[in-house]
Amino acid sequence: MKKLGLLRLFICLPLIALIIPNVTESLINPNYQVPIIHIIAGAALVAAIAICTIIIYYLQKQQLKVQYQRNKN
Repeated sequence: MKKLGLLRLFICLPLIALIIPNVTESLINPNYQVPIIHIIAGAALVAAIAICTIIIYYLQKQQLKVQYQRNKN
């Protein structure tokens, strides 16, 4: 689960690196259009973060169930 947390953290870094230049360029130049590859890459990174988050949530939920079963017996 730690590996998934670290993966989620390091996926955020390229996402931020994509967002910041696009936002600043669009603020400076109103005619700027975000390249489609940046949109696709950003969407893929957000999807990867979401998948990691869902897996972490599921594993934590399973771990709590196991602990509850142990304490119940």
